[in-house]
Amino acid sequence: MRFEVCVDSTEGVLAAQAAGADRVELCAALSEGGVTPSAGAIVTALEVATIDVHVLVRPRGGDFVYDRHEILAMRHDIAAAAAAGAHGIVVGALTPDGDVDTAACRELLSDAGGLSVTFHRAFDMARHPRDALAAVADLGADRLLTSGQEATALGGAALIAELVAAAGERLSVMPGGGVTAGNVRRLLDLTGAREVHFTARTTVDSPARHRNPRVAMGSAPGTDEYTRRRTDRATIEALIRAASGRAD
Repeated sequence: MRFEVCVDSTEGVLAAQAAGADRVELCAALSEGGVTPSAGAIVTALEVATIDVHVLVRPRGGDFVYDRHEILAMRHDIAAAAAAGAHGIVVGALTPDGDVDTAACRELLSDAGGLSVTFHRAFDMARHPRDALAAVADLGADRLLTSGQEATALGGAALIAELVAAAGERLSVMPGGGVTAGNVRRLLDLTGAREVHFTARTTVDSPARHRNPRVAMGSAPGTDEYTRRRTDRATIEALIRAASGRAD
């Protein structure tokens, strides 16, 4: 069993590896579902990492249909991640009709070299999941991250189990989405998956003592400029224990 934690900071990398995770997916803007982290964030994370760091390559939030400028930007980001020493990339693209955009993905993977490749949850927006799985496998991806096209991986467990069986040894199908210590063992039993992806976030108060409550930098309703979301080591440890069937 391998455990991947989605993080958005070097602090998150340190928490994940201290808790016993095998790998991190490094992102920015998790409130947008994750976008590509900055070059500085990648380098700084790799400087401290003793586990694999896979870099999300996604130029913006929203849909997964990309124009030629976005594809070019993603290719530059992949080259930069590879040059920095990243161990893998996390990518995905769809056509307007909801199929895997194999032409765009081949362009992206041409810059990946020997990096490990995960096809991300763009898959969950694909119209024909079994055809999409075949396309991802044909691209040569190492793994597929999916919630089984439902809001949570547990809700999509039936489809994930089908995908695990269909993928066989061609690639790993990794459940992700709403995975917690309370449901991970059931999820793994239902799907037969051997990898799992999750966040382990907690909210902490900002260290800022001077605060201006009249100004908000974020556009989302209810944005609080003086709280932070962090990766929590204890939450990761609890999930790994639960996945292993240990109560201690």
